[in-house]
Formats: sequence, structure tokens, C-alpha cells
Amino acid sequence: MSKKRLFSILIACLAVIPAYTKGLEVWGKPYTQILSFNNLLTNGFYTVAITEQDGQILDTQNWRITVRLNGNIVSAWENKVFPSNKIGLVLTSTSGQPSANIPSVNDISLTYPVMLNGTQEVELINGTNARLTNKVGGTYKYMQFLLNFQLFVMGGGYLSVLDADNPIPGDISHLAYLAPIEFKLYIDGEVFSYPLNYDILHVFPLSTTQSYSILVDPVNVDLEFNTVADYINGKNETYTNALTVQSYVDYQLRVSSIYPNFSSASGSTLPLDIVRLQLSDNNQTTTPKAITETMVTLITGASTGSNTKKYNMIFSTGADDSRLFNLPSQLYSTDLLFEITPQ
Repeated sequence: MSKKRLFSILIACLAVIPAYTKGLEVWGKPYTQILSFNNLLTNGFYTVAITEQDGQILDTQNWRITVRLNGNIVSAWENKVFPSNKIGLVLTSTSGQPSANIPSVNDISLTYPVMLNGTQEVELINGTNARLTNKVGGTYKYMQFLLNFQLFVMGGGYLSVLDADNPIPGDISHLAYLAPIEFKLYIDGEVFSYPLNYDILHVFPLSTTQSYSILVDPVNVDLEFNTVADYINGKNETYTNALTVQSYVDYQLRVSSIYPNFSSASGSTLPLDIVRLQLSDNNQTTTPKAITETMVTLITGASTGSNTKKYNMIFSTGADDSRLFNLPSQLYSTDLLFEITPQ
């Protein structure tokens, strides 16, 4: 009779959890009181702190800081959503220890403000040109790197529909907007995050005496090429007093094309930059700006108060532009969008 024996093999596994010595902290809850249509910059800060412990080695340029929203910026009564791309962050100062090793604002190569973009991560800091090290002499010291960011809010007429213009329960004088914002630090393969959720904006009723408006007339602009001279010399058409502005604040006028090209009924297209636009009045004539699909600033102006300001619009094409040669005789068109914003 054969005998069978059952052996049990036990394997004990020990999970090794890495001990992270670096850290990310964020303090401060700056908020903006919106009382006008102008650009705003808070006095308060987000202070973003990167730390490394005494005796641990930190020496890297492989680091960056990002920011994102984890949801919409919603009013207290959930009846309005503030557009995230109108809010940004500005790096204003740095400090910390060891002080000799702290990168300055000038060492950071990004352009500020960095505007939020919904739930998409956007880069606040790129450490490629800013080395982080806690080495002092032959030892590695405790490091605390502090970066101070101010909140920026873009001014504009869009604010007129986001203020506390409707009766609010409890007779609150402003409308608060809650923002679920998250900072992240990527450093040498490690990722640290720090979420915040608080009232980032207080929008007060905006005075109608701080409003502004723009009127464009004529509705249609025609550049007709009828002779050889038109193609050789280019076309130039002036529309007198075609753009009227009234603004209680300093302003800028911008323009863009709604479509990416001039197009004809048959589907043929022409590049937008064939046509240029400039403004003039009794005191100045601006530099011609090519029409593009993105907003281009035409002119900045001072407050008109209760009065109006009129500008001539001058549309032109360049001389001897070969892109206009040998084209079928058709009507090519696009629509322009004019915008006035506080300066």
C-alpha cells in the first residue's frame, strides 16, 4: 500500500513601503472681491511649500508644479458657473532655506498669469531651468522652498451675468463661487497633491455706471478687385466713424475672424491675413493688423465717461499679393467679431 503525504508550503511576503521624505504643503485661501469690470489681482497668496528632510539628498531639475480644477467653479446657490479660463495664478515671490539655494522668480521661465483650463492640468512651474538642491558645503540640510502665487481674475463684460444681480436668500450682498482647486508636485518620479475647496470669488452687484459698449456700422465691408491696378497696388477702403465706443473704464478693442479662412460658395478659400485692419481718429492711426482667427488688439483707449468715441475703420490688402492672382471670380467672405474689454 502506497502512502501519500501532503506538504503545505507557506510563503510570507513583506510589503516594502517607500519612505517619502519630500513633501508638498499649500496654505492660504486668497479670494477676490469683484466690484468692477476691471482686471483684478488679489493681495492674498497661495503659498506652495516644497520640503526635504535634513540629511536627505535633493539635487534635481526634474520637477514641476501644476494646478487644476476638480470640478466647476459654481455659485453658492448653484445657479451660475464662473468660466475657469478667466482665472489665473501669478508667481510673485519665492523664499525659504537654505536661502542661498532658493530659485528666484526670474529663474522660473513661464509667462504669468497662468490661466486655469477647466479640469485640465496646467503647468505653474517648470524646474528645467531652476535647480533644487539642499546641499550646503558637504552636507545636505533641511530645505523649505516657498512659492507665493496671487490670484488673477480677467475683467470684462462677461461679469455682468455673474454678479449678485438677483435676490439672494438671506439678503447676502455678494455671490460667492466655490472652487475645487488642486496643486500637484512632480519631482524625481514622485507625485504629491494638495486639494483645496473654498469660496474663491465674491462677486458684488456691478454698477451700471461702469459699463461699456461697442457699435460697429457698416455691417458689410467690400473689397472689390476689378482692375489690374487693384491687384498690383492692393485695395484700401475707409469706413468713416464706423466703430463707436462708450466706456466708463479704460478699454481695449480687439477683433478676430469667426472662421479660419475667407471662403466662397463653391468651397474655395483664401488666407485671413490677406486683409489688414487699422483704426484712426483725429489724433492717431494705428498700425495695420492682419485678420486672424484669434483676438488681435487694435487699440487701447481712455474712459469716455457718458460720451462716445468714434473710430474710422480702414481695411486694406498688400500690393502685388500673389495669393490673389489667378483666382476664379467669386465672393470670398468671413465674419468678424469685435470685442471691448477693460484695460
